Amino acid sequence: MAVWFYSAEEGDDDRICKELSRCASCIIVVPGAGASIANRRSQLVRCFRRFGLLPDYECDLGKLDPAAILIRRQPSETAETLITVVETAFARLTTRLSGLERMLRTRISELEAADRHIANLEEKLIKLKQYRRDLKLLREQRQALRKSPERRIGQVLLAPYRIPEKLVKATWKKLHSHGAVRLRSAAAEYQEWLQRHRASASDLAGMRHEARAFANQPLISVITPIYNTSVQWLSEAIESVLAQAYENWELLLIDDGSSAAELVDALGALAARDRRIILDRTGKNEGISAASNRALALARGEWITLLDHDDVIEPDSLFQMVKLLQTHPDADLIYSDEDKLTDDGCESPVFKPDWSPDLFRSHNYIGHLTAIRRKLVQKVGGFRSEFDSAQDYDLFFRVIEQTDRIHHVPRVLYHWRRSSNSSAISVRQKPGQFEAGRCAVQEHLQRKGIPGHVAVDWRTHTYWVKRELAAAKQISIIIPARDRLDLLSRCVESLSRKTSYPNYKIVVVSDDRHSDEADSYFFRVKHRRLIYEGTPSLPALNNFAVRQTDSPWLLFLRNDVEAIESDWLTIMAEHVQRPEVGAVGAQLLNPTETIEHAGIVVGVNGIAQPAFRYVSAEQPGVTRQLHVTRNCSAISSVCMLTRREIFQE
Repeated sequence: MAVWFYSAEEGDDDRICKELSRCASCIIVVPGAGASIANRRSQLVRCFRRFGLLPDYECDLGKLDPAAILIRRQPSETAETLITVVETAFARLTTRLSGLERMLRTRISELEAADRHIANLEEKLIKLKQYRRDLKLLREQRQALRKSPERRIGQVLLAPYRIPEKLVKATWKKLHSHGAVRLRSAAAEYQEWLQRHRASASDLAGMRHEARAFANQPLISVITPIYNTSVQWLSEAIESVLAQAYENWELLLIDDGSSAAELVDALGALAARDRRIILDRTGKNEGISAASNRALALARGEWITLLDHDDVIEPDSLFQMVKLLQTHPDADLIYSDEDKLTDDGCESPVFKPDWSPDLFRSHNYIGHLTAIRRKLVQKVGGFRSEFDSAQDYDLFFRVIEQTDRIHHVPRVLYHWRRSSNSSAISVRQKPGQFEAGRCAVQEHLQRKGIPGHVAVDWRTHTYWVKRELAAAKQISIIIPARDRLDLLSRCVESLSRKTSYPNYKIVVVSDDRHSDEADSYFFRVKHRRLIYEGTPSLPALNNFAVRQTDSPWLLFLRNDVEAIESDWLTIMAEHVQRPEVGAVGAQLLNPTETIEHAGIVVGVNGIAQPAFRYVSAEQPGVTRQLHVTRNCSAISSVCMLTRREIFQE
């Protein structure tokens, strides 16, 4: 076998091909620096053919060099054989091309997200520059005022009246320096809240008594892979399991080849603390998925739950899971709220919503504590090592594809320790975790047959699922306009200027009141105008407009809403095409850049309450809900897209 790095120029190709064909029956031809693959490769193939050597298209040298090719002496073959070989090579190249196209779409999506973020930053920078100019002007005016004779006279006249103010400031400063007046930190406030809401000793005693009377008392297998963790932290994790009010559990400790001598020596004593603790050792480090699968094979419980080797669970954690099973015996997956554990105590609580599949596709919000039926975990194949660092995210996806019986326990039952090796501090510390998670979402879409691709939004540390639009069906944008022509004009102008969706029409519906100004406006814009002659009301205007249109998709829009992003309608259309989705809403901002509409929570403060109203648009919201797509109990008709058949039901 020979290897030839060919040059950019033809030179003496014939002589080299002749000599190589004499000394070798297999020749790997690789482009050298500056060589034109498009021209030179075909030239060399023709040259070698004269000496009885042909390309072997079945041999894939892509790992060596994407443009490398194997030339070998070929026996005379029939045309059918050559066709089969070429078709095999073509199929391989097509598969590779498809993979590269998916990668390209992902990178384009990430660039688009980055461009939007840059545009937002540039807009804020312009505002900051304006503020800076205004501040400079104010400082100049203040300086001029300080030097004015009027101010000097005023200081003399008001001096006796400022003495009480100075005394108050001095007293406050003195008290504050001695700690008499202190602002409580958010962490301290949360720790006080947690103490009020966590189970007390008497509560736990009652739970133990109640648990013994449960009709359904499944064995729960707690899986804890161990690798070079702190002995103290592992001991605290084990102690939190031993303290459980629900007593029908087993703890599976799997040492994944730890090298820390102190830990290895302590494992035996830690496991001997209770007969329900099972210790197993892998002998070498095989990764968290392999260790978890080993525990899964040893588990006897009907349910499994995952506990990291340095985390802690509340004493009533397993009790709350089993208590839910008494009223929902068909549940397959249960998750709870959680917080972070530091040397100073618990902080940063995560109060999670009930099951939201779209939010889950954006990031693994269910996290800890999660309990799953063991047979279901075994059915989907357990943990997969290629997703290590996001192995639970991948497992959860395969589980939810098999069931929709998913329940949420709204209590903080899991304390996720912040440590240098834990992603509880920052996802930036585990960059591979992002790519593993993205692949988990992408494979989930493929298994579900959902056309689309997944990109990482590096600004929000979430995943952006870009669905393919099967057909850009016509959308009627219905705008009721009973007054305020100025608002309507800005609304329509923004739609015309910032809507990239290719197939929409604007329909303005108003009551029977006419004005020369309105008539003149609609004559200029040429959009369809409907006049409703009945008793005017918002529902009546919308219903009338729907009857006058035939578009399969309907968008109801208030006349004071303006478009911000050009792809706003395209993104909404990607979701309204989904059979399981009835209506799609958009996040709406006030002029002050706070949230006006971001979904509605049913059953809060009476019938319903807008979610996140007046929260800053820069805030991520609980579980980053304001930065991603999520499911809601209801949405506002201020901006709502739906299918005609859904509206007419």
